[in-house]
Amino acid sequence: MAMNIKYRPVKAFLLAVQTGSFTLAADRLGVTQPSFTALIRDLEDILGVRLFDRNTRGIALTAAGKDFLARTERPMTDLEEAYRSMLDLAAVRRGSVVVGSLPSTSLTLVPPALRLLRAAHPTLRVRVVEAHNDDLVAMVRTNQIEFAIAAQLGPAADLAFETLLEDTFTVVFPAGHEVAAHPRLYWRDIVRHDLILLSRGSSVRELYDEATQEGTEASAAASRYDVTHMTTAIRLVRQGLGITVLPALALPELDLHGLMSCGLHDASARRTIGVLHRRDRSLSTAAAAFASKLAGVAREVAGPVNMASP
Repeated sequence: MAMNIKYRPVKAFLLAVQTGSFTLAADRLGVTQPSFTALIRDLEDILGVRLFDRNTRGIALTAAGKDFLARTERPMTDLEEAYRSMLDLAAVRRGSVVVGSLPSTSLTLVPPALRLLRAAHPTLRVRVVEAHNDDLVAMVRTNQIEFAIAAQLGPAADLAFETLLEDTFTVVFPAGHEVAAHPRLYWRDIVRHDLILLSRGSSVRELYDEATQEGTEASAAASRYDVTHMTTAIRLVRQGLGITVLPALALPELDLHGLMSCGLHDASARRTIGVLHRRDRSLSTAAAAFASKLAGVAREVAGPVNMASP
């Protein structure tokens, strides 16, 4: 036989025990005393036992009442705590989120988004993992991160993608370098020069390898430096060791003083940046709040990035 367990009568019982008075308990529950008495009577009728002895001096638990108190007090506390906890999560008053980010978006989108998130939800904890696109996809699929700020893939039935902005790639070179003579730059124009490229796994390296068919004579002849960080690439360019290709999104956050830049005009020299997550898992309230702030920041950033497009 299924039991119809109601919260309010049990809460009324516990308040009566805590206050020692139906009048005080009714006030705590926010009901009239007759309504409160009816709640206790209904509970006793359901249980088939008397829970309180009532007299002119007050109320006292019966033996059955003491037994019922021992069995309900802790579970009710746990239930109310669980309920408050879920309300806190829904209101984003607590919680944590682990997200992944491309290095370029860590420079540009993540810091202002975190500032906005902290202002709105100061108790949230956020961990940001920087990685190249392939690694971010793998971490999303294995639940190491809740979502990634990543470049759009080809069709992937298991992943959902919400666009944030369009990004392009830009050649950075010293003033006076011969690539400056080109009215427009394409992959084919830079392949024979000394190149400083971000390491394999980065979006720009993958696009470069595909566009130049890595292994061709011209590509192989180029003296190449593989680096992990964009700041390292810029420093090597300053030393006259070559030219580099970096995402336009990141350029405003890098020190390009004294250097020149020119966007690549190849259709392949672009990417779509967005929020990537597993299709079969809903974002937590904390993650959704962070994604919302990222979208707002991306709308502000998208204008300058698009102006830099070929």
